[in-house]
Amino acid sequence: MDSLEYHLKNSLGHLMGRTSRAIMSLLQKRFVEVGHDITVEQWLLLVNLRNRNGQFQQQLADSTYKDKTTVARIVDGLERKGLVERIQDTIDRRQKRIRLTPDAKKLLAKLKPLALEVQVQVLDDITVKELESCSRVLLKIYENANMI
Repeated sequence: MDSLEYHLKNSLGHLMGRTSRAIMSLLQKRFVEVGHDITVEQWLLLVNLRNRNGQFQQQLADSTYKDKTTVARIVDGLERKGLVERIQDTIDRRQKRIRLTPDAKKLLAKLKPLALEVQVQVLDDITVKELESCSRVLLKIYENANMI
């Protein structure tokens, strides 16, 4: 059992998941330290909307690699905070587009430097070449995982 545990701790999937959670935890800690009442999950949706505002919920789910139910829950929370609004689509009245509010745009401007600080911190002592290589390998792994 010890050897199985050792292999699990060092398996690629485990390392990627653990690394991702550590980065998100560090970013969440920074948000809290400076007094922002927002989760990393909410921030990720806001960033995605900043890049392409007015998405349908399903589009937002697809572009953030989350299921529609999770996105609905996150959007509900953002709406309660006044950071997004659901606007009825002009073509398909059954659909609602999710749009950033002016408050969300202001918040994103405040959070951007924090996210950049965390990025600099976690990439400390990693060369550009190492980062490029890592990115290429991770993209290949992602493609291979989605070929099935």
